[in-house]
Amino acid sequence: MKHFLIQGIRILLLYGILSAGLTPVNYGQSNSDSLKTIHLGEVVVTATRTMRNPSEIPARISVVGTELIEATPAQQTDDILRFVPGVNVNRSAGIYSQRPAVTLRGLSGDEQSRTLVLMNGIPINTSDEGGVNWNRINQFDLERIEIFKGPGSTLYGNNAMGGVINLISRRPTGPGEISGTVSYGTFNTVRQDLNIRMRSDEGLYGIISQYFLKSDGYNNVPEDRRTPYDIARSLEEIGVSARIGFDRGAWLNWELQYDIFRDTRGEGYQILAPLGCYRNFNTDLIRGSLQGGDENTHYNLNLYYQLEHYYDVNERLKGSNYSRYDVNSQRRDLGMIFSISSDLLKHNTFTGGFELKKGSIDGGDYYQTEPYDTVHNSGTLRTLSCYVQDEHAFSDNKIRLIAGIRFDLVSFYDGNYHATNAWSAIPELNDHTWSELSPRAGLRFNFIPEVSAYISYSHGFRASILDDLTRTGWMWVGPKYANPELGPESLDNYELGLDLSPFGKLKISASAYYALGNDFLYYVATSDSLFGRPVYRRENVSDAILKGIETEINYEPAPGLVLTAGYTHADSKIDGFTERPELEGNYLKYVPRHTAAASVFWKNGIVNASIRGLYKGAQFADDANTVELDPYFTCDLQISKQIMERYRFSIDVQDLFDGEHIETADYISPGRIISGRISLKF
Repeated sequence: MKHFLIQGIRILLLYGILSAGLTPVNYGQSNSDSLKTIHLGEVVVTATRTMRNPSEIPARISVVGTELIEATPAQQTDDILRFVPGVNVNRSAGIYSQRPAVTLRGLSGDEQSRTLVLMNGIPINTSDEGGVNWNRINQFDLERIEIFKGPGSTLYGNNAMGGVINLISRRPTGPGEISGTVSYGTFNTVRQDLNIRMRSDEGLYGIISQYFLKSDGYNNVPEDRRTPYDIARSLEEIGVSARIGFDRGAWLNWELQYDIFRDTRGEGYQILAPLGCYRNFNTDLIRGSLQGGDENTHYNLNLYYQLEHYYDVNERLKGSNYSRYDVNSQRRDLGMIFSISSDLLKHNTFTGGFELKKGSIDGGDYYQTEPYDTVHNSGTLRTLSCYVQDEHAFSDNKIRLIAGIRFDLVSFYDGNYHATNAWSAIPELNDHTWSELSPRAGLRFNFIPEVSAYISYSHGFRASILDDLTRTGWMWVGPKYANPELGPESLDNYELGLDLSPFGKLKISASAYYALGNDFLYYVATSDSLFGRPVYRRENVSDAILKGIETEINYEPAPGLVLTAGYTHADSKIDGFTERPELEGNYLKYVPRHTAAASVFWKNGIVNASIRGLYKGAQFADDANTVELDPYFTCDLQISKQIMERYRFSIDVQDLFDGEHIETADYISPGRIISGRISLKF
């Protein structure tokens, strides 16, 4: 009986998923108990750098609000993003994943550097390997997440080829607020949160947000492949964010932010090292911002510095030969971003700005066993940019035109490679400079309130990461050479979108895109070999065609009850590859061709409940399309109870039906995760 009940629930959820689309719900904005969506007046800033309603922007925008973040059974921020159409999350080992990736619009799921991630408007992708440490993002310190899909390089330059995700932190709304949370769950997982937010009548505010997370973890190697050295992946991490600011002025408002993150993440393999293989992504972030303006003009200036101290212990046993090497690297990123917007005419807004940023790497591999080799690499990537954008409304705001262009000058210099036992044919790390123009144009049509449509063209690009420019060493493909000659890859995107509101409680949206990728970066085998394996090198050698459809539906049949569902189709293929013609026509790896999601949110006076289902279709784990990962379905559940406005009790269940799946070629997921949480607010 239990088996048939579970199967029946699965069938009903899957039917709901395949029959509609998803809209992220923000029901924290309501003045009643009804749940509201972003289409009812939400204002976003990421798509234009100006405050706009999504219905005014010729692009597809999704927003995840505060209460949706709290109502989603998620252990990390990117768990929430899994349910947004067009977003692909690759987190194969749950919270124990070392470096999860979140990508947009059918780009390879292991290439985080093709999607720009901002925190309060500043980039947090590292220049060294382009990644984002999603593990250090505290979801309970976020006010909302804005997802701008499609190339955003016209405003944001490098890394925004696939789109932009902007994480926006909370600010205090009252004079004082203290909240804390304690949770305990599967695998002896303990989490503690503390948030202190204060505000004066004069506009001065201060925020301290802290969390601690520790878990014994699980063994993610399939049982039939385990060795005596495979152990449970574990983690221990702590994050603190402190901000102070002033926001009641006209032309001078400011904020200072300092974030600290420390972690130890076991990789699930131990031979002789006391902790086995593990990694640290210890990070410090400093940000300062100035902003202000009047009714017609507004400016924003951000300065930032991010240091990621990356440490990695690797030990292996091949036969009776034991080897160990440690990676110790300093990844630095700093920059300045300035933008200014002005209403030049009644229906015209001009935006312009510039960006200066610099990223560097200084690190190496240090072998602790014979031959005691030392491999060192360093280099710097600098970007100088300027951009302009014009927004113009016609026909009593029924037609809106947005057009802009950006110029980026990217320079690589100070490259250095040294090895005590160097491989042959190491390339010289010569200085290079590349430039890119990124235009964008779009029209939005709002002739009647019930129907809105848009058409757009945008160009995006991505410069190479420092790891490929400077580092000769081992990667997932095997041994690889640095290639300082790499140029940027680019994408030309053509898009159509439609939004329908046939009646007040139903919202329907759909988008279709066709994109041409040029000079995509791929690893190509050289004529050299090491230990019988070919040595690879990144090259600008392939073209790609990306096609996709995203649909969204949001329906509120009764106050406090919201039903959402969505479907994404991504068809991303290699179009031309002169160096490896056998790959032409193949799918890009880690891009599911079909993804669907459905959710039910029920908010009432007795108990609040949410259930979210996700179907992720088959995807390939290699460029040759010989390793195909099976599709999977997962369902998450949260039940919560609010007591006297100060206390909240909740139970979160991820992967309700305990359906272990493989999201990479090597590791199984953790299965069902249950946690109980107690929250207090004063």
